Amino acid sequence: MTHVELCLVLVNDLVVTPRQGRHLGVDQRIGIAFTDLAETERWQGFPLAGADIDVLTDAAARLRVAVDACIAADLHSAAAALNAVLADHGAVPNLHGAAVLAFHAVEANVVDAWAAESATSLAFLVGTRQTHRLGQCDAEVCDAYFLDVTKNASRRFCSLACQNRAKSATYRQKRRVKLS
Repeated sequence: MTHVELCLVLVNDLVVTPRQGRHLGVDQRIGIAFTDLAETERWQGFPLAGADIDVLTDAAARLRVAVDACIAADLHSAAAALNAVLADHGAVPNLHGAAVLAFHAVEANVVDAWAAESATSLAFLVGTRQTHRLGQCDAEVCDAYFLDVTKNASRRFCSLACQNRAKSATYRQKRRVKLS
């Protein structure tokens, strides 16, 4: 999982309410977040307390502001939001272990590490003018964000499920019009 993907997992799972055709409560979102994160090597060995979850959710909400600004091409607002998260979570570039470049202090807790890495990855997108690669799902009842890595930057949906739901709805609508 790249740092940008980690950022979008945190934002989508901890902050975005309508996802893939359904509205999720806080407990459902937190459960999904930690299921998604448990599948990564970043999660292993990092226990989280309730207070950590609150701080991580707050960081995700602030990152969402930056992602929205990126999508709207408001790079000044994105930079301001990202600079605040970077400062609050102690983002500092350094080498961990043999040669792993990280953007959080070696002694940082997992919440600060994830927030710093996520904000840094978005800052790289802003700084390299790659924010057009961020998108928000076009499906009804889904506000999830995604990173578009397609060659022509044409992705419109966060998942295959949302794409299929949207195509089925379009088909049904066309069929209703044709039968009327």
